[in-house]
Amino acid sequence: MGNTRTTKTVIITGGNSGLGFECAKTIANANQGWHIILACRNANKGTQAAETITKETGNKNLSFLKLDLASLASVRNFVAEFQSKNLPPLQGLVCNAGITSGESIEYTKDGFELTFGVNHLGHFLLTNLLLPSFAEPARVVVVSSNTHNPAIREGKLVGQAMYLGAERLAHPNSEYKLTSGQKYTSSKLCNLLFAYELDRILKKGNKQITVNSFDPGACPGTNLAGENNIRKTIMDSWLGKSLLKIMGVVASTPEKSGEAMARLLLDSKLENVSGKYFQIYEEIASSKDSYNKTIAKELWEDSVKLTKYQDIYTILS
Repeated sequence: MGNTRTTKTVIITGGNSGLGFECAKTIANANQGWHIILACRNANKGTQAAETITKETGNKNLSFLKLDLASLASVRNFVAEFQSKNLPPLQGLVCNAGITSGESIEYTKDGFELTFGVNHLGHFLLTNLLLPSFAEPARVVVVSSNTHNPAIREGKLVGQAMYLGAERLAHPNSEYKLTSGQKYTSSKLCNLLFAYELDRILKKGNKQITVNSFDPGACPGTNLAGENNIRKTIMDSWLGKSLLKIMGVVASTPEKSGEAMARLLLDSKLENVSGKYFQIYEEIASSKDSYNKTIAKELWEDSVKLTKYQDIYTILS
């Protein structure tokens, strides 16, 4: 398998651990000719993850590229470095990396609230900068979370998502401060708004690039809550998993959900499926707000201003 000829490239953000790692391993095992780029902050962890996947699958077609989604300069440098390399055509992008932050306000290197900056703005800029490099047909997967939906149990437990507009989410103050849970769920709502709007834009431009969103379910064992976080330790235990089941929360494992996420890239039956939302293997509906085209367009236009990116509306017109 290590000598398999690569014909296409996929980029996976946060591919060094958790869901991203399991997704990358599934793609490597599929032996479909992908060169897999693990895009993450830590060079040692990224390189080690690539080596581990190679050891476990026999597939040597993996590499690491440094990407810090909390820095727009790093996003731009990543794209420039990717474009400078002689790699197979880009046909896949998995926007997987995500963080949570505490109750106090933390900021990205560009001065944006950290959760919104990493989970939405970093991926927004990355995707747009990479679009000219895509070779059609191609697929984009955007990882969201069912916690974005206040009408279901997951949304009620974590904290109601609040779309306050990109400017307020990026630069919160005491008048509209969100809890830690709300910062996360609101960013996950923005992921869906972005994915649906991107799908609409690409369809208008007659591009053969599908865009689907993905909810991995509650996955104890990932690093989302922070490696030393007490909450993560509890949820990863037998007790935590039992509590999730009792509460009616859809739970999974990094292995199962990583495999399901890879399916959105690999399955030939999904070749023409776009603008959908999948919870693990099942297509489901997202929240009412996520389908609001008015706020989706507003979020897009404000995100263009915040990231100082040339709007794809103009590029595709």
